[in-house]
Amino acid sequence: MASDAARRHAAQAGLAAAAVLLLAPVLTPSAAAAAAPWWRPLALRGEAVTAVSAAGQTILVRTGDGSSLRSDDFGATFTPIPGGVPVETPGSVQSGGDTWVIGSDGRVFHAAGGHALALDPGSPSLGTIGGLIAAPASVPGVVVAVAGDGTVWRRAQDGGWQRALLLLPAGFPHGVPRVTAVAAFTQPLSDTVYLATDGYAVLNSADGGDDWFRAGPGLPDSVYALATDPGRRWVLAGTSDGLWVHQLQALPAPPVYRDAALAGRWAGIVLVSVAAGALAAVLLRLAVRPRGAP
Repeated sequence: MASDAARRHAAQAGLAAAAVLLLAPVLTPSAAAAAAPWWRPLALRGEAVTAVSAAGQTILVRTGDGSSLRSDDFGATFTPIPGGVPVETPGSVQSGGDTWVIGSDGRVFHAAGGHALALDPGSPSLGTIGGLIAAPASVPGVVVAVAGDGTVWRRAQDGGWQRALLLLPAGFPHGVPRVTAVAAFTQPLSDTVYLATDGYAVLNSADGGDDWFRAGPGLPDSVYALATDPGRRWVLAGTSDGLWVHQLQALPAPPVYRDAALAGRWAGIVLVSVAAGALAAVLLRLAVRPRGAP
């Protein structure tokens, strides 16, 4: 014969199950509303893509064997580029009316509004094997640059430079992953800066390079190149397993409902709450009723 404690546990379990069943129609999103994958494969699966650039509907890539390929249909098909024109990683970036350049001495130079390039005060020495730089247009004056030793530097809007990120080892025997690319939207679409690594996939910073988080769900761990396409709101990633794409999206993003749908949703939540409370009272009464009572 079941004890009072056992009956109470059974009642609590029944209440939880009933609440889940009642809440499911209101709180479970439909398949149509499910979020798209953060990253999805675009082309060239099975091949390493070591460089990528995008402009309009044209995408240029360089593969691991040194071949250069071109797509004029947003990545649906690729054809070899005659003469094998290489896809270079830029050592300069334009953001709004400003130009930012990593000089041959590894320092960052700045030209505002068409003026001549001048050394940016406080610029760190990135080393002669650096050359990775990005500047999100939505936060003018913010620049992210990567030194040859993998240190990520950030220039704030007040002009001050500080170390923003130093990667930790990925574990024995891999060591510290190499930073391979950095990118941001050069049109004011997002504050986010994207950082590619050979080991941690992609990291991103939603505040212009101040705080960093891993953001590579679905991607191979080895990412060799990044490019942004403002027209399609794409971030392209060249990886050890082809070309992948991320569609720019707000994160976090609250659902958007029409007024009527929102009112109906609140009414449904109220009704579910009332029903769940009534059910809880009934189950609790059954759980504590003395044995033999009617």
